[in-house]
Amino acid sequence: MVDAKAIKDKVSKKINNTRSKISSQITAHKHCRICGINIDAKSEPRICKSADCSSALEKREKNDRMMRIMFFIFVGIFFVPILLSSVGILG
Repeated sequence: MVDAKAIKDKVSKKINNTRSKISSQITAHKHCRICGINIDAKSEPRICKSADCSSALEKREKNDRMMRIMFFIFVGIFFVPILLSSVGILG
């Protein structure tokens, strides 16, 4: 008969041993959100010091703000009339 618990224990020990070997070889780091190069783990915002990456991050943040505003406008245009008609204010 196969002892499943013993097999699970052996596999978990092997995985933990492999993880500890890998983590001891790799230093803590992050990657730039734009270009993907290694940067310091404490770097905030998560981009490198390149001017191209800084400008690209600004464009992304501006686009994100605009999309958020457009989402709320969309919700207002389509769901507010439905809510008002269900309450009985509109027709």
